[in-house]
Amino acid sequence: MQIRTILKTFAPLAVAALTLAGCGGSLMDDLNDAVPQGSPFTQELFKNYAYLARSFGDVGSAASGFDSEGSLSLSGADSSVSELADAYAQKAIDASKGVEVLPEQPPDDNALTIRRRLMAALDQGRDKFPADAARAQVDYDCMIMNARVPALVKAAAECGRSLQRTLAQLEHDFNPAPPPPPPVAQAAPAGDYTVYFEFDSWTLSGEDLTVLQNAVNTARAGGQSRIAIVGHTDTSGSPGYNQNLSVRRANVVKEALVDMGARRESIQTSGVGESDLAVQTGDGVKEPKNRRAVVTLQP
Repeated sequence: MQIRTILKTFAPLAVAALTLAGCGGSLMDDLNDAVPQGSPFTQELFKNYAYLARSFGDVGSAASGFDSEGSLSLSGADSSVSELADAYAQKAIDASKGVEVLPEQPPDDNALTIRRRLMAALDQGRDKFPADAARAQVDYDCMIMNARVPALVKAAAECGRSLQRTLAQLEHDFNPAPPPPPPVAQAAPAGDYTVYFEFDSWTLSGEDLTVLQNAVNTARAGGQSRIAIVGHTDTSGSPGYNQNLSVRRANVVKEALVDMGARRESIQTSGVGESDLAVQTGDGVKEPKNRRAVVTLQP
């Protein structure tokens, strides 16, 4: 069974969205008159940026898409929100002319790391997977640009969570999992599958998704009906923070496995923080092999 698309089909915000009348009207007029040209990638960029420019709705109005928590709103907003809508409109207009709009410059080292990963994925995926590539880029810009407006910090965080999924999906597009192994007459033995995380992160990479798909394929072929996931951290940070981080890592792996076809009720998750190290270190050590989640297949 092929992996399900991690991010469901692009869905518009609900009818409560407000048209940006009076908010940079000339740009919105130009956007409404724009006819997308250029490559499939720039046309997808146009669609996504235009959607953001037009879709500032009431809290709670959306169930999915860019703002699934409905945190974008023009109701009572100051001029900075209107300027943000104009900025999205300008990017859409540029993309409609066939221009490959570049992602925003990063404000800090963490965003720099994400942007570098995004640019590498775009280089490999924009021509073959234009829809997923454009969505990942616009999720990134949404995260960066919304964070500049105090009233939209919540929306920026939502876009960041969406980026975790869409960027991993794009990476998986050009590095897919191998086909399932052929059926076997005897159940395969239980085994462990380990994915690793960047420092202070619970984001899955395309390579991680391949490991998890292999786990699902093996469980399906071998008849294992239960899956245990244990999250781990290194020793950098406080024990309490690391405990919570390890749980987040286990939970993001669970959601990925469910998207790949595993039964949610058959998966158990837990986090052990820094208490079970793969590589023994002292306190405060950023050891990459300790930042992991271990998936165990059980009969």
